[in-house]
Amino acid sequence: MATVDPLVILQKACDGRALSVAAEELDVSPQYLSDVLHRRREPGPKILKAIGLERVVEYRRIKK
Repeated sequence: MATVDPLVILQKACDGRALSVAAEELDVSPQYLSDVLHRRREPGPKILKAIGLERVVEYRRIKK
């Protein structure tokens, strides 16, 4: 499974719009959106759903 960087997709989705406008469209606070875009917080379910992603946690054996 290929991994994607949700911040790259989110930055493209917000491109050219004021942070407050993008945050309102995502139904999150501008501060939270700013924190996510600056990698201070992880994107939550609302943001991930808006950009067409879901968080998947995976565990694997360590190769010896």
